Amino acid sequence: MRKIMIIDDDLDVLKVLHKRLTQAGFEVMAAQDAYQGIAMVHKTPPDLIILDLIMPAGGGQAVLKNIRLSNQVKYIPIIVLTGVTDPEYKKKVLSDGADAYIEKPYDPEDLMAAIKALLD
Repeated sequence: MRKIMIIDDDLDVLKVLHKRLTQAGFEVMAAQDAYQGIAMVHKTPPDLIILDLIMPAGGGQAVLKNIRLSNQVKYIPIIVLTGVTDPEYKKKVLSDGADAYIEKPYDPEDLMAAIKALLD
């Protein structure tokens, strides 16, 4: 079973994503801040990460940079799922190593398509 980690401080987003991904046949892990997310990724590397950018304990940018600089986990695909809609910020995040950038509110079908594309 493929494992997806969600790193987001919004409990509602975590619940909805957890339910949707579990129903789609994925094992789901969740972290509610950047520090916890980084620790969990290194301890139990998932097959894919869904990452929010604006959250406590370092924020999503710090998580993205930490993962991309680590030889142990830098290969893991990362989908940024965020409320930040600034095109320049999006460009920076993608150049920092995100594999996909999806803005909230998002279409669940777009997210599932991105997951499928990155895991296949």
